[in-house]
Amino acid sequence: QSLLLDGSPRTMEQAVALDEQLDVDMVINLCIPNDTIIERISDRWIHPASGRVYNYSYKPPKVTGIDDETGEPLVQRDDDKPESVLKRLNKYEEATRPLAQYYEDKGVIQTFKGTQSDVIYPEVREWLEEQLADDVKANTI
Repeated sequence: QSLLLDGSPRTMEQAVALDEQLDVDMVINLCIPNDTIIERISDRWIHPASGRVYNYSYKPPKVTGIDDETGEPLVQRDDDKPESVLKRLNKYEEATRPLAQYYEDKGVIQTFKGTQSDVIYPEVREWLEEQLADDVKANTI
């Protein structure tokens, strides 16, 4: 039986606690350049009253800076501004770098690098299917 955790653990303390409860035997690490992440997040603008989200990279409003339905102005959240995203990424890297090393030392991490999800996703899926197929074979012998 398998369990998929997304975005967890985020600290060494969490990883150690998780290991006390479960046998973590596969870790997927997505390595996306900071510039790509900053661009994607900072392209996000919202209509505060409705919560509608626009992204200038792939789902832009019909008129720049204006909500499609109400005609009201869109705003960028403070934590979506490039300088805020960079600060968050630096903190994230500081906290997770030891995790990658921890799981590498255990021999259970597989890292995928890229900038486009439609390229990375098939690679992750293929690797995961292979791993799960190997697990099924090992458990049926």
